[in-house]
Amino acid sequence: MRKTKIKDKKRLNIILNRENAKSIPYEQMKNIRSSIQFASTKELKSLIVTSPESGTGKSFVATNLALTYAEQGKKVLLVDTDLRRPTIHKMFGKENILGITSVLTGQETIDDCVQDTIFNSLTILTSGFLPPNPAELLESEEMKAIIKQLTTDYDIVIFDAPPVLPVVDSALLSTLVDGVIFVIRSRYTEQGAAVKAVEKIKSAGSRIIGTILNDKSSKDSGYEAEYY
Repeated sequence: MRKTKIKDKKRLNIILNRENAKSIPYEQMKNIRSSIQFASTKELKSLIVTSPESGTGKSFVATNLALTYAEQGKKVLLVDTDLRRPTIHKMFGKENILGITSVLTGQETIDDCVQDTIFNSLTILTSGFLPPNPAELLESEEMKAIIKQLTTDYDIVIFDAPPVLPVVDSALLSTLVDGVIFVIRSRYTEQGAAVKAVEKIKSAGSRIIGTILNDKSSKDSGYEAEYY
């Protein structure tokens, strides 16, 4: 595991909503985590967090969700598979030189690319360099092998995945994990887009665990969730 320096701890604390761990949005995220855990009789070891389009806050949700699992004492890995528009390294103030693409192309090992964070039990695997063929890498046999190894090494692996409608990446990746979490944004995501995205994932034969409504129009709350 690589120990890398965090560039901006203040920004990280704000992004992760850690200034007040008892705030309503943060408590809601913990409730969402609990609902996900009870949504299946089978232990969920791998999840992707995605959205119909960009701008919904899916990376923010994926990061906070990973943190709530880590605070349970679980060994958590957050992986950035939004290869075209990676965000996780920015949220944690980390470099993005080596990442999942480095592993997929056989240039580096997982241990060489995983980075620690200031949070106990939470590590990250950034996207790495932008490959010419993101979709092909994400549906490759190498990706299947990596997920199998990660779900053995970690209690849960959360993938921040690309939006569903613009590219095929998430639909392909969804077939390799235990479940899918959709993030839609209040007053932003159109109903038609949400329906199309859900249909696209379902047509791939993947399991949708639930949908999170982000950025609710309330001063006191930030999330609302629905589970299938």
